This record gives sequence, C-alpha cells and structure tokens, in this order.
Amino acid sequence: MAKIVHFEIPADDMDRAKRFYTELFGWKITPYEGNSEYWLISAEEENAVEGGMMKRQDPGQPIVNYVDIPSVEEQMKKVRELGGEVVVPKMPVPGMGYFAVCRDTENNMFGLWEEDPTAAVFRDAAEVFVAIVLAVVASDENYSVDEMRTLWEESEKMEIFQDKDFKELETRVLSYFDQKAPALSPFTAPQLDMIFSSAKNMLGPDLREQALETAVKAAFSEKTMDGYLLMEPDEREGTVLERIRKEFDLPEQKIKEVIEEMKKSI
Repeated sequence: MAKIVHFEIPADDMDRAKRFYTELFGWKITPYEGNSEYWLISAEEENAVEGGMMKRQDPGQPIVNYVDIPSVEEQMKKVRELGGEVVVPKMPVPGMGYFAVCRDTENNMFGLWEEDPTAAVFRDAAEVFVAIVLAVVASDENYSVDEMRTLWEESEKMEIFQDKDFKELETRVLSYFDQKAPALSPFTAPQLDMIFSSAKNMLGPDLREQALETAVKAAFSEKTMDGYLLMEPDEREGTVLERIRKEFDLPEQKIKEVIEEMKKSI
C-alpha cells in the first residue's frame, strides 16, 4: 500500500508557526540545507513521518501530504484518468527524488513522491555550468541581457562545451526558469539553491573549479563588461559566492587560491 512519507505546512508567519508546533507537539523544526526558505519538521519517535514548512504562496494553500510511489509520471497519468488534476507537474529535488502536487475529485490537494538519488534539475554538466554563470549574473538585476550573453559566449569557449549546441543550452536554461528576454529578472533563493545542489551532484572537482572561476569573474566584473575590474560584490552577488563556497565541496584553500588568481586577472 502506498504510504504517506512527507507533509508540508504553509505558514503566514514562520516564527509564529514554528513556535506553535514546537510547543504543541515537541517537533524539531530546522532549516533545510538545500533551500534557505524551507524548514524541516522531525519528531523524536522512531519511524515518525517527517515534514516541511514554508511561507504560504497563496491564501488558499493547504497542508499537503506526500505519498510514496514508484513513478511520478505514471501516477500523474492515473490522476488525470480518474478525474483528478495535476497542479504542480513533476519537479526534481536534486539528489533525493521527484515530486508532483495533485488535486483529487473532492478538491483536496495531495503530493506524489518518487525517491531517486540521481534526480537533478539539469540534464548534463554543461547545462549546470551555464546555469551557474546565469545565476551569478542574474542575481544582480542591473545586468542587461547583452551583458549576460557576453558571459555565455566567453563560457562557450571552454572545453566543457566541445561538441555542444550552446544556443540550445542557453534556451533550455532560460526556459527552465521562465526568464524571457529582454527583461530577465533575478533568480529567487530556491532557484539558486537548486542550481548549486545540482552542481554538487553533477560536476566533478575540475568542472566545479572551472565554474567557480567563471562565477568569481562575473561577480567581480564591471557591469559594462567592456573589461574586468576588481569591484566589491554587492549583497546578492556575495550571497551567490557564499553558496558556491558551501555547495561546491572544494577545499577552502583551493577556493581562496581561485579567488586570488581571478583578482589578479581582472
């Protein structure tokens, strides 16, 4: 029998909700390492179902229970055949699995969960690499589309893109995040977390170092892109660099060396 393996509670006031459930049930509510806007709920009892808590996205958002199934795609087909509705299509949780959110025939919401340690947002290492460059640049809303394209073109020269259709990668990454030129908006915190979680799962140490070099170059670059000058990164760019330090799993000394070398060249 398919069983409930996770639940999610939306909250208008996160601190208030955490205090309520902690004092009511003794639940432990801690930040989720892969998403700065998501909190994990756990209990001391053995085999207890764990849950999550996040900021409410819309006034009618309910508590959602997730049911463990072998295939999200197959189960979504069944939901539709039986008169239900798929509200949120299949989405990855890098390194953990896939989920979808559905509505039943009685207007109740429920989630589907498929465990898969190989789950990733992107389909190959090159796409992850492009997304990292995009994430660094798009974290600062003052970058123009032309400036982003300049960085893409520079990245295309790297060995990772050999025999790759770079324009296809560009389209796929932009399409995933629904960023439509010419008015690209900054990535949200959960989107950035997904990018860097995927990077950790899909990029080897050499490519992580290469991505770090490009990210540092972007974060310290002059906004006109006419040349690279050493600049203090603003708060958003600094946040992205901190994510890289945290997620790339490179030795701290190596990260410092890369940053110092990049400073010399810009």
